[in-house]
Amino acid sequence: MTINIDLPSGYSGEGLPRECLAACLMTDAERYTALTEAMEPSAVVEMINRYFDALFGPVLKNGGMISDVKGDGLLAVWNHDSAGADLKARVCKACLEIVHTVDVLNSQQPSRRLPTRLGVDFGPVAIARVGAHDRFEYRAVGDPVNTASRLEELNKVLKTRILVSDAFAQGVSGFLFRDVGSFRLRGRRAWTRVRELVGIAAECDSRSHEQCRDFAHAVTAYGEGKEDEAERRFRSLQSRFPEDGAARYYLARLESGERADDVGGEPASGRAQRSGWFEHFWRPGRHFAQRAKQ
Repeated sequence: MTINIDLPSGYSGEGLPRECLAACLMTDAERYTALTEAMEPSAVVEMINRYFDALFGPVLKNGGMISDVKGDGLLAVWNHDSAGADLKARVCKACLEIVHTVDVLNSQQPSRRLPTRLGVDFGPVAIARVGAHDRFEYRAVGDPVNTASRLEELNKVLKTRILVSDAFAQGVSGFLFRDVGSFRLRGRRAWTRVRELVGIAAECDSRSHEQCRDFAHAVTAYGEGKEDEAERRFRSLQSRFPEDGAARYYLARLESGERADDVGGEPASGRAQRSGWFEHFWRPGRHFAQRAKQ
């Protein structure tokens, strides 16, 4: 059996794998397992179909393809050939529309809310026919798929909704991003600079712009080892924006005595925050990298 999942326009399946630059979006729903364990299977099917309808619409509307669906999550891909120069803008629009449509759906069924997290990366992938024996699927394969998944997971720690890599955010205009720092994601040796997609810049209010600007100053102070200044700035953010999970994350690090130039050592040192999904560290700024060489 061959499962053809929204192959990009013009793809017949012949000549695969085909390599291309692509943006990869990974999603996951909170509370899905806890919510469904007490439900009848038929009710789960009805609920998950309504949920996926809220996700699929924005992806397809903005030129993406559904590459894979597993449980309550999906992988969507925008390949550079088909999406054109505005590829990243289309992805941003899809992400924001997904958050909106899921919020609307959740408001209609408050007892079955499925808050959704999204992660996005950009880079080379292969559109390939994957499988064995009589079962095959067409899907995107490559590091951006894995990174998007890890970014989606990082939302759990920072209490954010949409996290993207710096590789994706570079060159994107018209959208408001917040720099939340550099992290070493699960299974990766390299550091990944991470940004939060906040919204369409022209539609974001002054408080959102203020929050992103002040957070950038706080993160810079933290990376330069100015712990007192960083703590003061993060506390100010927490006071003005009490729902800011990323500010709480950095305050917790500061309160536990973890300095910016300490983080990134061996996990056994206790300097790395760990979770079942990934290890995440603050990457010291250039100031410390240069000082270490002296």
